[in-house]
Amino acid sequence: MDDHVGGVVSRWRDTYPEWDLSGMALFGRVSRIEQLLNARRLEVLRPHGLNTTDVDVLASLWRHHPSGQRPRDLRRTMMIGSGSLTPRLDRLEADGWLRRKPDPEDLRGRVLVLTESGRRKVPSLVERLLAVENDAIASLPRAFVDRVVTDLARLVAPLEADGTLGRTQR
Repeated sequence: MDDHVGGVVSRWRDTYPEWDLSGMALFGRVSRIEQLLNARRLEVLRPHGLNTTDVDVLASLWRHHPSGQRPRDLRRTMMIGSGSLTPRLDRLEADGWLRRKPDPEDLRGRVLVLTESGRRKVPSLVERLLAVENDAIASLPRAFVDRVVTDLARLVAPLEADGTLGRTQR
């Protein structure tokens, strides 16, 4: 194929024709799509001082309204360490997106909730990000998109079930 990943795969195939490069061809393209979409997503998010991981945090809190979410539960669902989450939460709180409130079930703990402003803004941001993603697939037939979604779900399910990602993030 005539794309960046196709060129990389072709060069490897020329040198090592006996190698099965199917995984490289597939996952290389999945990674490349993510890189290209992230650049477009950041165009939407930068004016708000956000990145895609920030939006993942905010969207998770939006879905857990009104009870909020404990930082440890947020870390588990996002599979990131506390060392990277705490400064992010501090920044999002300072920027007025979220606040920490006492945890009613653990007097030592805190629960994260969106501010009223954050609660209003998150759906709009998510909608704009969806527009970026949908624009990227707009020229593709719907049946093709549906088939790719189904096939990727079949691919990701056993990878998620093995639990490797959760183990490597602890």
